[in-house]
Amino acid sequence: MGLRTRLLLVLIPVLGALFAFDSWSDMRSLGRELQKAYDQSLMEPVQAVVDHLAWDTDGRPAVADAARIVSMLKSVGGADATLRVQWRSPDGQQRRVLLGPSTFPEPPATPGRVAPDVPRFYGAVLGQQPLRVAAMVHEARDAAGARWPVLVQAARDTRAIDRAERDFLRQSLWRDARMVAALLALVWLGIAWGLRPLRALQRAVTARSPHDLLPLAATAVPGEVVPLVDALNQHLAQQRKALDEQRQFLADASHQLRTPLAVLHTQAGYALREPDPAEVRRALQDMQQQLQRSRRVCEQLLMLAHAGQAPQPGAGEPRCDANAIARQVVLEYLPLAHGKQIDLGWCDARGHEAEDDEAAAVAPVRGTPEAVHEALANLVHNAIIYTPAQGQVSVSARLRPPWCELWVQDNGPGIAPQDRPRAFERFERLADRRTARAASATVPGSGLGLSIAQALVQRMDGQIELLEGEHGVGLSVCVRLPLAASPSA
Repeated sequence: MGLRTRLLLVLIPVLGALFAFDSWSDMRSLGRELQKAYDQSLMEPVQAVVDHLAWDTDGRPAVADAARIVSMLKSVGGADATLRVQWRSPDGQQRRVLLGPSTFPEPPATPGRVAPDVPRFYGAVLGQQPLRVAAMVHEARDAAGARWPVLVQAARDTRAIDRAERDFLRQSLWRDARMVAALLALVWLGIAWGLRPLRALQRAVTARSPHDLLPLAATAVPGEVVPLVDALNQHLAQQRKALDEQRQFLADASHQLRTPLAVLHTQAGYALREPDPAEVRRALQDMQQQLQRSRRVCEQLLMLAHAGQAPQPGAGEPRCDANAIARQVVLEYLPLAHGKQIDLGWCDARGHEAEDDEAAAVAPVRGTPEAVHEALANLVHNAIIYTPAQGQVSVSARLRPPWCELWVQDNGPGIAPQDRPRAFERFERLADRRTARAASATVPGSGLGLSIAQALVQRMDGQIELLEGEHGVGLSVCVRLPLAASPSA
């Protein structure tokens, strides 16, 4: 549903209700004004009758110049206008109609005595004819001072008022309908005019190349749409960054794999040309070692690509015991450490040597076991590879809420403080220039271990930091993972 349709669906009933209420209110006001005018036209002959009351020869009330008064009423109220005058004797025993029909709707009863010379107005029906009646009781005094109540009534047909009200309502509704139609047309055209910059933006985006991720211009769009354009530009910037990282990753990966393939090609050619079986066997052994290194590089590249992906939503909060996983990693790397005559030690979060791992979770963290294992395995592997023979590598877990800290410490060559920020870059291999500038070139590796560890830790909302080793020797790597909330919480 478009924006214009939504606005029209809201405006049409609202404007229709407002204009209908306005027309009804105007009609009520018109009806009151017409009724006042009617009442005023009825009171003029009533007052004229009161002013022309006289006494006949029998000493009873009479109306002088009655024909002129009736003519005045009919000239204003039409042929159906009625004037009626009735008097009652002071004792209430005699009544007589001086003027008008003998039967006529009496004024509605009111509690108490009706004050004289006070006009009263009411609606009535005479022979299926709706009437508006003005009535007033005037007390005429004779020579003896006796009071003769004289009831004067003037009535007019109200169908003229009803007809005027209907005509006014019809005209008002027609006027309001035209006004609503004009407003809706203006809204339609105004929205169309306001959406022109968005349509221009749509055409500009549609005409773009699929590889064009430059920011969108927000100068010509309405101010209300600028936040949306800014959000799109931010998304485009993220896409550019992701594509740049992907291109860099592919370039680095192809570079890292090109060299081993060239070496393998050379070794294979040498083996094919060599007639000595011992030399062929040695070439095949070199090729096997080169394939093992290439295989590890491929596995690390796949792990790095997987670590850079966003976690799947809706899978719940993964939990694992970082203390048990760290102990498992230490056990897995004991053969490699013993092969280099390196002392690989372990201290769990309970502050003593590793014991059985059948106890309850010691350090529950938010993360998958695979991610924690792979991140720590890369750090331990790097520490063993770069630490010279007879060296020491220690792994420990520490609980420092809201974090669980995993430490990997060695007494190898270390990394200079100024080079540590670059240590997490892909395919970057650094060693402490003070002690192992030449040795680092002979150490096998791909320079992906720290990059993989950092990507996995950041994916688990954790932190990783390179620090000086104990007593200023070697390197200490601290991984902080957020502790998981307890099930009761």
